[in-house]
Amino acid sequence: MDATLDLRPCQLAIVLGVDHKIQYFIDGVAPSDPCNTLRLRYLDFARDLTRRYPVDVICEEAKLGEESIAETVADREALRYRNIEVPMQRRAELGIPLAYDVLSLEVSPEQKAKWNALHESYMIDELLEAIAGARAAVVICGVIHIPALAEALRTKFTRVEEYDVTAMPWFDRSLL
Repeated sequence: MDATLDLRPCQLAIVLGVDHKIQYFIDGVAPSDPCNTLRLRYLDFARDLTRRYPVDVICEEAKLGEESIAETVADREALRYRNIEVPMQRRAELGIPLAYDVLSLEVSPEQKAKWNALHESYMIDELLEAIAGARAAVVICGVIHIPALAEALRTKFTRVEEYDVTAMPWFDRSLL
């Protein structure tokens, strides 16, 4: 019997697909407001993952220059954090417009798919660099990107779990 030893240092990746609006608290809104209680539930969910598993790094597709809930978790839990979003200058170089996924119907599905592939390619490159040496990682992205990022992570981790936060029982789109 021929046995192959798996020497990959990474063992678990958790991919969280989100609606990007949940990634930030709403300024000027009380913590007890239902809109922020939804975000507090998301905070608890992310923090629970980092405490349940030996997470070394959180990677996130998030607005550049704004502190996200996941970045706060990483800071409080003393974890590495990497924002894997495409910077504005690089977007321009690649010809990827902002909010291309919600552009009018004048943009063909083929063009949106091309922009999406460019976007995901950049995020995957950033992600693979960020997870080097990690035992476990949490990766947060828009729901549409779950399959591509999970596939890339399967080349480095022995186990990849995928969660669509928008399908969680506690998620309420009306509170975004």
